Formats: sequence, C-alpha cells, structure tokens
Amino acid sequence: MRLVRELALSHKALRQVTISPEALEKDGFKKDAIFGFLVAEVPPARKSKEGHTIVGYQFHYMTYCTWDGPIFFGEDLYVMPEFRGRGVGTTLLNRAAKIALEKGCSQFRFISAQKHPATPDFYHKRGAIDVTLQDNWHVFRIDRGPLAKLVEERAAKPNPVPLQL
Repeated sequence: MRLVRELALSHKALRQVTISPEALEKDGFKKDAIFGFLVAEVPPARKSKEGHTIVGYQFHYMTYCTWDGPIFFGEDLYVMPEFRGRGVGTTLLNRAAKIALEKGCSQFRFISAQKHPATPDFYHKRGAIDVTLQDNWHVFRIDRGPLAKLVEERAAKPNPVPLQL
C-alpha cells in the first residue's frame, strides 16, 4: 500500500487512491484473486533510507482481446527513486513477461504515464510499442459518478429498439 501511495503521489494523484489495504488483500491475495502483484524486496542490509526492504512492485491482471485471445495487462510498474537504475524495474518487467507467456497470453499490454521522460525509452528498449501513436488507440475511463448517471439515464428512457440482453 505504501508503494501504491508513493506512485500516486509522484503523479500528483494521491487523492485518487481510495482503495483500502483490506480490499486489496481480499481481491488480490485470496484463492480466486482477480489481480496479481510482483514485489521487489532487497535484503535488510540494503534497505532504503527510510528502512524499507520492499522497493518496487508490478501490478497486473488478465483480460481478453476478441482479436487475439488472452492478454496480460499491467497498470503499475513502480520502483522507489533511490533504487532506480539498478535493474529492479527490468527484473519486475521480465518476471511479468514470463507470467504472461506461462498463461498463454498473446500480448502484455500496460498503461504508462508520461510523467517521467525516461519511461518510454525504458519500454521501447524492451520491445514495447506505443499503440496510442502507432495504432491511434486511446484509453478511456468512466468514473463511478458518471457511470451511475449513465445507468440512470438508460433506465429512465425506453429503448427505441427492443433488445434482449
């Protein structure tokens, strides 16, 4: 949870972190987990200035592409600043790639913020393609408030075409 908050803080988005540690545990660390975490831990002798031994993480889950089959999707790859440039991020990415292949995935897709100028180069050197630039794909989201409004609006209007869902 500490690293999730650090990442959000680095994006000036800490207020957007509303998940609780209990919810993360329930959703990701039980038998029927809906996501996975890889963590990078250093020996106690190499701990951070603040005394932390867990210095990075990679967050992922499975999704599906109707064109290509199972997809391994990553949202976060974070390494504490004092441990960057030491292969921690590469090791996390390599392990995630191995899991993707073990699960029979055709791709490893992930989201990367444009905050750090070195980030695109890090991924490009490892074979990643920026589909926003190459294929003109865009990622959209609908937050909880507008999501509820969308449902309410549809419920208030009869469907002009009879559908059975």
